[in-house]
Amino acid sequence: MAASAHTASDRALPDEVATLIRVLEALRGLDPDMPIQYALSFLTVARHEGLSIRELSERLGIAQSSASRNVAALSRWHSFGKPGHDLVQAEEDPRERRRKIVTLTPKGRALVEELRAIVSRPGVSRPGVSHPGVARPGRRDGGA
Repeated sequence: MAASAHTASDRALPDEVATLIRVLEALRGLDPDMPIQYALSFLTVARHEGLSIRELSERLGIAQSSASRNVAALSRWHSFGKPGHDLVQAEEDPRERRRKIVTLTPKGRALVEELRAIVSRPGVSRPGVSHPGVARPGRRDGGA
């Protein structure tokens, strides 16, 4: 009988999983094919805004070149003039010009607020919630 008993944490799991799914759907709304590495990079910058690309690579356990590519994809312009997600910006550190400091853009801050709302109200479905400049699934133009 003890093997089939459910604990309070077992009952909480479906809500937590549902919340995680809503967070991932919000991120997927930016790009249906967004790699998890981009999402983790964005969330790490959101949590530790002002870190350098080197610090980002260390926190994520990835090569600095990968962190730099992730930041480029999350920036306004990706490689070869291709539009990026415009969630972060990397600027030269005025004290050490080779170092790039990564911060959120207004669009990135709006997405962080959307994700906070999802997490703070885990049992609430949020259909149609939109923030200016945060694209919905299938849209890459930044429209709602």
